[in-house]
Amino acid sequence: MKFKLKPLLFSLLGVVSLGVSCGGPGGNGGSSIAGKNKDNSFAMVTSWTSSGLVNHYDSNTSCEAFNYFVVEGLYRYVRSTDEIFCQLAAEMPTHFEAPMSDYIDVMGQDAYDYYISEGKNKVTVSRVKIRPEAKWQNGEDFIAKDVWSYYYMIHPTSSNYMAAVKAVDDKTVEFVWNPLKEPVNAVKELLLAQDKCGTIKYDVFNSYIDPFYEIVMASPINTNQNQWGAFNRWSTDQQIVKMNVIKNNFFQYSPSWYIATGPFKLDTFSATQILLTKNEYYWNAKNIGFEKIKLYSSNDLNQTYSLITNGYVTYYDGFIQQDTLEGMLASNEDLLNLKMYDPGSIGLTFNLEKPIFTEKVREAFQYIFDRDEIRLSANPYATTSYYPLIGMAASEAERYMSKEHFEELPKYENNTAKAESLLNEAGWSKRDGRWYIGDNEVSLTLGAPSSHDISSTAAEATAAQLEKFGIKTKVLKSTAFYGNAESEHSVYDLTLEWTDLNMSFSYPTGSYNQFANIYSKWCHVPRYAGNYVDPQKAGQVKLIFNGLDGDTKTYEFADYINSFYSVSEEQLKYLVDVFNLGLSKMNLGIQFFQNVTASTYNASHITGIPLEQYWKENRNVSYVPPVMSEDFFIVARTNLPFATNYNIAYGVYQPNKAQ
Repeated sequence: MKFKLKPLLFSLLGVVSLGVSCGGPGGNGGSSIAGKNKDNSFAMVTSWTSSGLVNHYDSNTSCEAFNYFVVEGLYRYVRSTDEIFCQLAAEMPTHFEAPMSDYIDVMGQDAYDYYISEGKNKVTVSRVKIRPEAKWQNGEDFIAKDVWSYYYMIHPTSSNYMAAVKAVDDKTVEFVWNPLKEPVNAVKELLLAQDKCGTIKYDVFNSYIDPFYEIVMASPINTNQNQWGAFNRWSTDQQIVKMNVIKNNFFQYSPSWYIATGPFKLDTFSATQILLTKNEYYWNAKNIGFEKIKLYSSNDLNQTYSLITNGYVTYYDGFIQQDTLEGMLASNEDLLNLKMYDPGSIGLTFNLEKPIFTEKVREAFQYIFDRDEIRLSANPYATTSYYPLIGMAASEAERYMSKEHFEELPKYENNTAKAESLLNEAGWSKRDGRWYIGDNEVSLTLGAPSSHDISSTAAEATAAQLEKFGIKTKVLKSTAFYGNAESEHSVYDLTLEWTDLNMSFSYPTGSYNQFANIYSKWCHVPRYAGNYVDPQKAGQVKLIFNGLDGDTKTYEFADYINSFYSVSEEQLKYLVDVFNLGLSKMNLGIQFFQNVTASTYNASHITGIPLEQYWKENRNVSYVPPVMSEDFFIVARTNLPFATNYNIAYGVYQPNKAQ
């Protein structure tokens, strides 16, 4: 490639290649807490389709914890650190340039002719070696044809950047990248590390895969590079109808066993409990000491906390309010809690459907709140933010923006006098300590998810400050928060949960997709119709921002949301500057704090929990490892949603056996 990504990303990948590699570290000794694990089990609370599971991951049914124990890909990245480790792959991929003519057979003559006409005669290829010992849970070899099947059947995001996938031999697969939309090598690896290709077994699903593949390859080549289609093809309406029929049948087909490769396999299912048992064919089975995984279903936090406190649960993901946590730790001396960086900010978003939220009013609200007080009430370990909604958490903005423009982002202090002045300018008036618009007292409904403890607590603190300021505020907590927030004519005037969050790897696209698909809907930002003539813009937000530093061009958000992986480092930085500054000036929301999340463990169940020198002193560990420190990587691996099966698959965790 012609350029390098930021040193931060390369140093992360360097840690993976040199420190973790694909061999893993193995276990790390015992525990200072006496063992009570009598059946070599690991237990956690999760959620799943209670009506039943179809026996494959790519159906319309799911169990969240299967991501951690049952299904795998070639690689997996650790969210928040971007560390990559091998699952079904034997080693990290090798990237090389090759004559395009070597791949005519897999990309198709029509694709070859098109790329040649665009002045391209070479392609970049990523070659992956599959573990020789990688097998399906029925004991049959996991092979390259299975990988090929996954990409042509599922069309994950990565396939939008590919020209083809080639099964070279049973244990070698090659990814041929679209020369017109090629990501940089580091992003190629992160894209592959999202894909759970150990879920499609060719000889189980070939009756669906083969006709689906034929339609894909018969689809016209996409010559509009503002459109994004798998393998750079754009199917006709008639072809899409045929593909949907095949896919719907594929979704509904339930094989005789759950198709997967991971360290544990489905044994028993019910609406409230799932039992997984050890996969004897797993490539690292000899180093995995757990014999079973117990999964419990609970949608009630009090019930979940009771299960943890009473010793039924080995691991729990997520922050627990300080008073609640201290009570749980006091009740059970086997429990401990580790904190870790979370690439997201909690705060308020404004519902622009409500006419009271003019630009001036939204600016005024930025000054109302004592953000530090809200942080202390909801998550005292987090970092207070003084920014408005900017499209990503402040830590990511600092990483991807230029220093000059990052420093231009507006920051707001708690200044109620300034807020009052701006509201007066907006036509509001204050009488007897309450705010009015004309003769009508201002009364707001603040929505928050009852299932998210941090947001729920922050909502109470926010409402209290609004009441103190003179604005009547009702907090409405609901399990239906997410649907209510984006619904037309929403009951919520304000919403309190995430304002900026990256649920993917650490690249601007992750945060921007989250904004486009979720938070912009809570704000009710205008959108293009779902059937808009330009598919690049269909369903996307309508946001256009001015260029910077004398640049007279405008930049539409929808034109770039899908192309960040392929742009140069210089262009990426400029686009992030444009979009973050543009969003910040709109005051669509208010960041209160950048979050810290946590892992809660029962150390009498397992050994291998890191930072023992801290939790031996205080089981409520307040230490949050600094970004890029060794502990930063180690603690992120304890978070199953971040790192999936790393600590179990590589034998770091072992049962803390009862003596």
